[in-house]
Amino acid sequence: MRVYFNGSFCNGKTSLKNWVSKAYGLKMIPEIARTVLAEREITTKEQLAKLRSDTELLYIIQREIIERQYKEESLLGRDFSACRGIDSVAFLIEFCQPKHVLDFTVSPLFRDYVTWLRKDDVVTFLVKPEKSLLSQDALRDSDWDLSLKIYGCVSTLLRTNGISYHLISDPNMSERQNNISNIISSLGAKKEECVHHWKWSKKLRGELFCERCEMRG
Repeated sequence: MRVYFNGSFCNGKTSLKNWVSKAYGLKMIPEIARTVLAEREITTKEQLAKLRSDTELLYIIQREIIERQYKEESLLGRDFSACRGIDSVAFLIEFCQPKHVLDFTVSPLFRDYVTWLRKDDVVTFLVKPEKSLLSQDALRDSDWDLSLKIYGCVSTLLRTNGISYHLISDPNMSERQNNISNIISSLGAKKEECVHHWKWSKKLRGELFCERCEMRG
């Protein structure tokens, strides 16, 4: 089973990927976008803004991110979770020129990746944006209007390319985990047993969580 969490930025996709991987014994796809940017020494919002002003270079980098994402997934083959999928294409559409979008969407890379995401062993979740989850860090976007635009683009890409998905709309992490568990367990996935070690978390607004599998109490 391959599990994808798609959506905009700062909405909990990485946390969900980490939780699913631990709970169901799946391998994790790393955040390729951050890796590629770090390799080019783009580590701050100011550097990212400068990159976005150079749309030719930006297209090269966005395409590299998608190509490496696909390669990483192909190498693992199956039984992994990822916090990026076709949503990587949404960022290319948002920030690159129309000629770049056209060039990419008619490319073999785009065609092959969409075919890969349509396969029967894929479970795709679309995570709805939640304003309260937007956070500030050195690189991540935190613009609410941009978050909604990216989400709309991701939703359109999923529907127009025939990729079925399950919508995650509740911002509460324990409810998200319950909904996801119900869906993937119904498809035959088995949870790994965990002897929970519960702890209170100020970061999670007083929620209980297991330090081992990250389940919320």
